[in-house]
Amino acid sequence: MARISPSILAADLTELAREVIRVRDADYLHIDVMDGMFVPNITFGVPIMEALGRLHHPPLDVHLMIEDPSRYVKEYAALGAKNLHVHVEGNYHLHRLLGQIRETGSRAFVVLNPSTPVSLLDEVLSCADGVLVMTVNPGYTGQEFIPEAAKKIDVLDRIRTERDLKFEIAVDGGVSLDNAQDLVNRGADILIMGAAVFRSENPSVVVRKIKELKR
Repeated sequence: MARISPSILAADLTELAREVIRVRDADYLHIDVMDGMFVPNITFGVPIMEALGRLHHPPLDVHLMIEDPSRYVKEYAALGAKNLHVHVEGNYHLHRLLGQIRETGSRAFVVLNPSTPVSLLDEVLSCADGVLVMTVNPGYTGQEFIPEAAKKIDVLDRIRTERDLKFEIAVDGGVSLDNAQDLVNRGADILIMGAAVFRSENPSVVVRKIKELKR
């Protein structure tokens, strides 16, 4: 069964503790860390991670959309990141970076932007715990889902079967109740959802509804 990772980028940050409580039954809590250089937005960093450390929350699923993420791998792992997502784009020593993440005890996910082909991952799939397929261009929540990007899920699912690899497939961007079932059918293991959860009237109901759909 696939898992749900609500993204607090879409949450009401003036009520962060309340928002986290509302999705306490989710499988993960997704944190988008952006530095304004790798992507055109600035979001969360260490202070938010420290604040979350004082709350009861699902395991943290942290997406590092920053330049030279190797500088912060140990810090975010120490702050409780269960999964650390880093991009293939711009990270020239990706094999070493994934190794750094796994050495901390966190799980290493590699991220593909919508325009990036799966073929760029050929040499690192065997040392990744997962692949995150972006179905929007990263930077902002609430963007329109890009159907063509979702086709990468099919390709990745076929590759892991043919090569007997165990990596998981996550998908992020425009994921909703309307397309969740299709994404799971394609092979997605983790559904990262922002607006569909936190901007609904009752996020906990949305999480429960998706779990029912997956079953």
